[in-house]
Parts: sequence; C-alpha cells; structure tokens
Amino acid sequence: MTECLLIVDDERDFCSNLSDVLGAFGYTTDVAYLARDALELARRSKHRLALLDFKLPCMTGVELFHQLRKVDQGIEAMLVTAFASLDTTQAATAAGMRHVVEKPVDVPQLLALIDETLT
Repeated sequence: MTECLLIVDDERDFCSNLSDVLGAFGYTTDVAYLARDALELARRSKHRLALLDFKLPCMTGVELFHQLRKVDQGIEAMLVTAFASLDTTQAATAAGMRHVVEKPVDVPQLLALIDETLT
C-alpha cells in the first residue's frame, strides 16, 4: 500500500519539488498552499503524515495540526520550516508533532524521519 502524505506550504516551488522527490521514493502526495485547503483534503482523503510549514497564511503549522487532528485523530505530522527555534520546536512537540525539520531540507534525513514516523 502506498502511503499518502499531505504537504502544506505556501511556497509553491517547495511543494512541487518535495512532492516530486517523495514520489520518486514511492509516496503519493496531496499538496495544499493554504490551511483551509489542507483541511478539505484531509476530509476527503486519508493521510498518514502531514508535512507542515510553520508560517502559513492565517495560522501556524502547529495550529493547523490541531485542526487536522479534529478531522483525523490518527494523522501524524512534522514541522518543516525555515523558522526552527527553541520556541517553535517546543510548540510542535507540545502539540504532538513527531519532528521539526529545518529548511533547506536534507532529503536523506527527511526520508529517514518519514520512514521512522510511518513504521
């Protein structure tokens, strides 16, 4: 079974590139640029893992994770951000997010963390 991942980031090129890379490793992806679109995708499809940017229009990735959990209690998440800080990491961890990955993304590291999260 192919795992479907949800990528949420307002940087369209980042989403496209990450989706291509993950697709090359056998993952299917849904992409959203806005939190409301991510929530709609979550209502329509099952995602095991969401890769969320921290700074999104209208809310943070941590806030979005809380909303995603209302739609699907089993969804896991990682914060993928250029704004990794102690406060950001603590907020993500307190929300139940599995990892914080700093941009620019180290692809082998990200793939290892995805694998760890999904197993």
